[in-house]
Amino acid sequence: MTTTEIAQKVTEQFSDPNHYKQFREFQYGAQYRPYWELCMAALLDKELLGHIIFCNDIHRIPPVKTFLLYYRKAFQEITGREDAMLETFVKKAIGAFWGMVFKFGLGYQAQESVSISLNREFMVRTATCFMGLQKEIVLEG
Repeated sequence: MTTTEIAQKVTEQFSDPNHYKQFREFQYGAQYRPYWELCMAALLDKELLGHIIFCNDIHRIPPVKTFLLYYRKAFQEITGREDAMLETFVKKAIGAFWGMVFKFGLGYQAQESVSISLNREFMVRTATCFMGLQKEIVLEG
């Protein structure tokens, strides 16, 4: 599968009634555009997505944590805050985005909420790890 195929599926289905309709504003709202674009940039970056998958699968580091820490400076710029504290809706929407990628884009069957302790930055305490992959993931360009 290609990152473009996964991104297309996420874009088309993320906020439809069968998935995350409560986050439609995250996908289409102008005030959330910078966050959505960062999520999509990470998804389309084959190398970064490979690292996010590796961290989830091998080290049990949730995709949200890897994503937030990778884009720390961008989040500081978007929020205008050194601690990059995110509003509740944005935190939940980013979690939903990565849930969509892992469950519906990559095919993971199970999930578990784990502590990530990003309390000094982002104010995110828990995030989801994904498990139960039915077939090996091979990312193509």
